[in-house]
Amino acid sequence: MENPRDASATPATGTETTTEPLEELSDPLDLPEVYAKPLANGSMLAPEDEEPFTVMRLLKDGFPLRLYEARQDDGEETLWLWERTGESTSLLTNEGNLLQEVRCPMFPRVQAKFTLDERSYLATESCPGETLAEQLCAGRLGPHRAVSILSQVAFALTKLHDAGFVHLGLRPGVIVPGRPTKILDFSDVTQAGVTPARKFYHAGYSAPELLREKPADIRSDIYSVGALLFHAVDGKPIAESGVELMAWEPEAPIAGVPQILNRCLGEKDTRYGPAAELHRDLVRLVKRLTPPVRYGLGAATSIGLEPSRTTNQDAFTYCTGTLACEEETENWLMACVADGMGGMEAGDAASGAVVRSFEAKAQAGFSARLLHSPEAHVSEVKKWVHEANDRVLSALEKRRAKGGSTVVCACLVGNRLAISHVGDCRLYLIRAGEHRLLTRDHSLAMALAMQGEIQLDEVRKHSERSRVTRSLGERRPMPDYLVDTLEQVTGKPTMELEAGDTLLLCSDGVWEPLSDEELVSYVTSYKSDLNAAAEAIVKATLARGGGDNATAVLVRLI
Repeated sequence: MENPRDASATPATGTETTTEPLEELSDPLDLPEVYAKPLANGSMLAPEDEEPFTVMRLLKDGFPLRLYEARQDDGEETLWLWERTGESTSLLTNEGNLLQEVRCPMFPRVQAKFTLDERSYLATESCPGETLAEQLCAGRLGPHRAVSILSQVAFALTKLHDAGFVHLGLRPGVIVPGRPTKILDFSDVTQAGVTPARKFYHAGYSAPELLREKPADIRSDIYSVGALLFHAVDGKPIAESGVELMAWEPEAPIAGVPQILNRCLGEKDTRYGPAAELHRDLVRLVKRLTPPVRYGLGAATSIGLEPSRTTNQDAFTYCTGTLACEEETENWLMACVADGMGGMEAGDAASGAVVRSFEAKAQAGFSARLLHSPEAHVSEVKKWVHEANDRVLSALEKRRAKGGSTVVCACLVGNRLAISHVGDCRLYLIRAGEHRLLTRDHSLAMALAMQGEIQLDEVRKHSERSRVTRSLGERRPMPDYLVDTLEQVTGKPTMELEAGDTLLLCSDGVWEPLSDEELVSYVTSYKSDLNAAAEAIVKATLARGGGDNATAVLVRLI
């Protein structure tokens, strides 16, 4: 990786080192010879009140500042060990104090700081990887990724500014993109309102006022973030003569970028005030540039082989849509499977009422607030169950019949999943050939399994497997505790899915005759055709003599 303080990237082993000076160092080099020598591989450093450090190799020699890879004797973790010699030793100590005072995921975590033999040391977590400078130079950084990185940088600045400090030294070589992105050089951090200790200027990235030796102002950091954004979009840094945005014509214009640059690169009084405002606008831009998640769908259903069955009491539905607002554009999906109970007329009336209710509520119930609120997302999906329960009771009253329906519903906003579940329909998550059951049957057989009286794999064949303990159509109003979400299985109300993940919603007519492994094999065998996969699952239930109605709905994130 490139040295985080803008020197050459070539790592050193043994006694081989690079000799390019670091740009911000101006210390005299007429120090005693002992100080000019880097530590040898295997050197031991034993500071007071700390476990000893073992130097593994010299990563960069920018005398009087050096960077080593090291390990502390009480752990296996590889560390970065910074070393300063001579009159500049206090700079490293100050950096350590700052990083311990201002905690932020984008700042290196300090392990130790100490002084030995007139050399100061700062041990931090290692932050390997290409710097932003290397990625920009290689042309490997698209606009979406660049804006995402800079949104993290802006967030880090809010922490630094809130503590009363200004960074003043942001440039591509001190930023290592990642999860999270890291900012590595804090040698010129200055208290807001205080004149920097030395005169310096990073061409293309430093605010013009740094040349005038003015007191540190947080808006100088705002300029630097704008300069980094300009470089990422334009392909080259801002020229020394400055930039005229009114005449700027990038090769690939991006809506939203000129507006942010206008509030970053102008005169100081026209720039963003708090960095939080810049962070907000960068996050909005990231969301606009993020391709919306799309969904693949497939479904199949069968009445089954039982001669006495003349209607299919299973029902399913799915629908998709798009939520668009100033914040972002996001796709959504609702899919549900219902299994009716109570005889021919009652069963199909109940399950039909469920799916019609869910589809109507999904089409009418989405709003922009669901984009950002997992709590609202879960609450909305649970409300749909209560609405469906009322619909079921009304449908049964019209037919003067007794019955009910089980249901499982999956609702996706982008890649965030929320579910509602009552009864013994199931929802599986299939990822990279592995499966996870996201629902827990509400049946007597499952209750026995939960109590440890039978094994989980015995539920499929148990005589009480079809006796459900919860269903829609039992009473009005329906108690909220009867509706399960992801919380009961995963411990969290929602979960983030990944590209390629597949959801399988199915009635008990599918999961009883087929093992979980068989279900997964059908899904993975038909990678690109979910309708064919669903049809294969249903046909397999018939091949096993499946007498029950069988329904399978598949949803895949693309």
